[in-house]
Amino acid sequence: MRVLHVTHTAQPGGAELALARLLGQPHPWQAAVYAPPAGVAFDQLPAEEVAQARDLPTLPTGGTRSGAPLLAARYLTALRDGARVLRRSPLYQQADLVHANTAAAAIICALADRAGRRPLVVHLRGPLTVESLGPIGLPAFRRLAMRRADGIIANSDFTLASVPPAPRVPAQRTVIQSPSGISERRAYPEVRPQVRAIGMVGRLQHWKGQHVFLRAFAASLRGTDVRAYLCGAPLFGEEAYETQLRELAATLGISEQVTFRGHVDDINGFLDSIDILVHSSLGPEPLGQTVLQGLARALPVVATEGGGPGEWIRSGVNGMLVPPGEPDALAAVLRTLVASQRLRHDLATAAARTPGLLSDADCVDRHAEFFESVRRAHRPARGRDAA
Repeated sequence: MRVLHVTHTAQPGGAELALARLLGQPHPWQAAVYAPPAGVAFDQLPAEEVAQARDLPTLPTGGTRSGAPLLAARYLTALRDGARVLRRSPLYQQADLVHANTAAAAIICALADRAGRRPLVVHLRGPLTVESLGPIGLPAFRRLAMRRADGIIANSDFTLASVPPAPRVPAQRTVIQSPSGISERRAYPEVRPQVRAIGMVGRLQHWKGQHVFLRAFAASLRGTDVRAYLCGAPLFGEEAYETQLRELAATLGISEQVTFRGHVDDINGFLDSIDILVHSSLGPEPLGQTVLQGLARALPVVATEGGGPGEWIRSGVNGMLVPPGEPDALAAVLRTLVASQRLRHDLATAAARTPGLLSDADCVDRHAEFFESVRRAHRPARGRDAA
C-alpha cells in the first residue's frame, strides 16, 4: 500500500516529530512524506521517503486562530494554493491512501480531492474547539476535512470525544497513542537520594506553561542546589516567549538555577539525567507525549489535570496531577517530592508499570491495521453532509 503523509510544515513540532518517529520504524506500507522544505523534522528519514514540496505555500503564522480578516483570508488562500500543488503531485496521484498529519494538512487534502477518489485518514492531534483551531480554522476543518474523512485517528479519548458522533461524521475512527520515542521501557527506577534536577520537555510556547513552572520552582526551590532545565525551542514566531521566560527567571532571582537546553534530540538521555519531570500546560493537553516519555523512563511525573495526561496518570499512584495555571499548587507538589525519596520511588515504580503504553513499533502496527481497514472500506465520498 502506498501511503502519502501530508503535513503543512517540517518544523519539529509535536505532530511532525510523531510522524517522523512513526516512519523511523520499519513499516509495512510504502511511505512518502509531502512537506515544505523549511524544517528539520524529517531530516533523519530516507531521502526517497521525503518529497520536499517546494511549491507548497508557507502558511501565515496563527492564520486560523486569528480573528483578523486579512490574515484569515491569506491563510485560506494559502490552503487553496497548497491543494492545487498537492493535486498535481505524482505522489498524490499514485497514492493508495492519504494521511493528513495535521489539521491544516487535512484541509489541504480535502480541497485537493473533494470527490474522495482516494481514501483520506485525518489525524487529530487536538480537540475540535475554537481554542484549538480558531474561529476560522474550526468551521473550515469541519466543513472540509471532516466531510472528506474516511478515517479519523485521535491521539487520546479526550481528543476523539470532540468529534461529532455518527452519522454526521461517518468515518471510521480510532485512538492511537502518538509515537513518543519509546523503544524500550525502563523496568525499574533509579531514584537518587537527593533531587538535583527538575525538567520540562516541550516547545517554548505560552500555552505549554513554562512560566508557571518557573514561578513554582522559584517559590519552592529558589536558593537551593536544585536546578531547573527547560528542554525545547520556540517555533512558529514564538521567540518572544523565550525572551519573556529568561526575563522572568531573572525577576524571580533564579537565573543561576535555570538552564535553557534548546531542542534536544536525545530525549531519553535528558530524561535519565533529571529527577522529576514536570508538565504544566495551561489547559487540557490532548495527549502529552512528554508525560508518556516520562512514565516509560520510570520518572516521577507531575502533570496538569485533564486531557490526555489524566488518561494515563492516577494522581498519587504513578504520578501527580495539579490544577492548570496554578504555580502555588505545583510548588507544593515539588516541595513534597523533593523532601521524600520514598514518594519519588513509589511513583517512579508505578510509572514503570503503567499499563497500555505503546512502543513506537507498536504504534506502527496499529497505524498499519487502521490504514488497511480504511483502504478496504473506501468508496468515493461525493455528497457527504458537512460536520
